[in-house]
Amino acid sequence: MGTHTTLVLATLLCSACQPIHMGIDSDYTIAVESCYAYRYGDKLRKINFAQAFDWCHRAAQWGDANSQTLLGELYYLGLGGEQDMRHAEVWFEKAARQGQPHAQYMLYRIHAASNDLARQEQANYWLKQARQSGYKLAQPR
Repeated sequence: MGTHTTLVLATLLCSACQPIHMGIDSDYTIAVESCYAYRYGDKLRKINFAQAFDWCHRAAQWGDANSQTLLGELYYLGLGGEQDMRHAEVWFEKAARQGQPHAQYMLYRIHAASNDLARQEQANYWLKQARQSGYKLAQPR
């Protein structure tokens, strides 16, 4: 195959994949926006925790740190389903490892509530991370 033929094939392959990629981006954006809209309400949608849970879960699976944090919060508070601290911790940790300050602070709170020494050390670690991220609630008073 000549260079020209290779370039033409590569161009065709890339253009064929673009609509699929654009569809994924669109689905991702809709999931993130719906996660927030149903959690807090907006001009078009009222607060609906069950819907927020579903949309946040979709966006969180794509790796969106803010949606992971909101999903963790929904589990933590038992909104849109049963309260589940184990799942809350899992989603907060995914977001916290991406630098999401509220998730870091929530991990601090979850670990600080334990009497286990290892979890207390984790609490200190996440409090430090939240402080370094500039999270207001984590700052010394």
